Amino acid sequence: MSRFSSSDPSRNIARISASTAMLALGVGVAGCGAVESYDKAVSDAWAVTYEVSVTGTTDDSLHDVSYLEAEKRGEDSTPVTEESVNTTEATGKNKNKVWSVESMVTAEKDASVAATPDKDGTATCRVLLDGVKEIASETGAPGERVQCDVTTPAFKK
Repeated sequence: MSRFSSSDPSRNIARISASTAMLALGVGVAGCGAVESYDKAVSDAWAVTYEVSVTGTTDDSLHDVSYLEAEKRGEDSTPVTEESVNTTEATGKNKNKVWSVESMVTAEKDASVAATPDKDGTATCRVLLDGVKEIASETGAPGERVQCDVTTPAFKK
């Protein structure tokens, strides 16, 4: 009969060393992920309003609409596309037809909106920060696709 002893000091030292190394590696890897998650969670992000207005048409829709949106703070924007969206009658003295959507875009990342009116419509796109400050505007030719592209500014420290 052979005897197996799990209390051999050299085996215990090896087990403790291996366990300590694995624990240190696990904490290090988890720590890197936690730092990255924290950085994203506290990243500056803008509330962006994308707006497209149309004149010269009776059609109440825009076609091939696309815009960029970040799913979470700190992430790059990804495209959102809609085959067709409905416009609403604008209030005030301008009787344009307007479509708009609120989105989140990380500071210093791209913001973009594009849409195509019907053949008689002239579309104007705008990108607004916090629903107020216009940072991009473009007007297309009648019946042509309009697109606004801009990089959002950094937050003032």
